[in-house]
Amino acid sequence: MQTLTLLPMNTGNFEEAKRMMERSFADSIDDLPEHFGEIHGNDVLPSIDGVLEDVQATPLVFYQEEKMVGGAVVKLKEDNNNELDLLFVDLDHLDKGIGYRAWLEIEKRYPQTKTWTTVTPPCLIRNVYFYVNKCGFHIIRIDDPKSDDSMFVFQKVMKNKR
Repeated sequence: MQTLTLLPMNTGNFEEAKRMMERSFADSIDDLPEHFGEIHGNDVLPSIDGVLEDVQATPLVFYQEEKMVGGAVVKLKEDNNNELDLLFVDLDHLDKGIGYRAWLEIEKRYPQTKTWTTVTPPCLIRNVYFYVNKCGFHIIRIDDPKSDDSMFVFQKVMKNKR
């Protein structure tokens, strides 16, 4: 198995990461309901614009054999109940275990974490499968269950951190 290295996102790798993230999320747009784009307009896809200046965000990129293959944005909280804002893998490297290995590296990098929380729309079944079946998250609630904006909220309680 090839080594996966996590590095800080910076001005030197930001544009490549941005293109990769946009391409990755654009691919999942087909999994969204038809009316989703009408409701959200240009906000359908997440953006990492401004992430390098956001003092609450910790943007990361993943490299495999000196090639960027994905990235993530985490928010580290004082109480160690941290958030995963984004996790993306380059389309050319999907289904090769990179997302899961990246997640394990994130967990190792922040061992003080008590809980990790993230969200995803229920219609993105690949994401739901990934977070629940691969990474060990649990769905703790559904925000706005009767709206077109409903989101699954996932949480992972880290061992020995309760």
